[in-house]
Amino acid sequence: MHWIIIFIVTWILFFMLIDRSELKTNLLGGLFAFLIATIIDYNGTHMGLYKFYNVVIPWFGCSAFYKFGPILTMGILFSQIVPEKRWMQVLNILVFSLSFNGIEYLLTRTGNAQYFHWNIFASFICNMLTFTSLTWVITTFIRKSSFSRKSNS
Repeated sequence: MHWIIIFIVTWILFFMLIDRSELKTNLLGGLFAFLIATIIDYNGTHMGLYKFYNVVIPWFGCSAFYKFGPILTMGILFSQIVPEKRWMQVLNILVFSLSFNGIEYLLTRTGNAQYFHWNIFASFICNMLTFTSLTWVITTFIRKSSFSRKSNS
């Protein structure tokens, strides 16, 4: 049930905050976040670092409600709000990393996730690296290709 609640809450936030005019561009960032998270969680669960419980619909070791909820929607929103200034990008990465750590903490406290050879600090580092990579992909590839298409129109 917790997976479904997280799914619903993140989709509500998504519809409240999304810039529909940039959805096609930002969707690429969300899909990249989805891909990274799927790879990380698939390997993390198969290596015995952590395990997810009560997944309802399994998706490569995790719940599909988690991947298609907070991972996809927050990945799109993250793509939408990546700032231009580097120091703001660092702050943005930090805030999103802490937010995902908060979700993960709640999942472990409710018994829907359990660490074996992992901990919350390792997740924080992994989240920081993931959001840093996502920021780089967005600023280097997604926004530049989107900008060049707009200027040619």
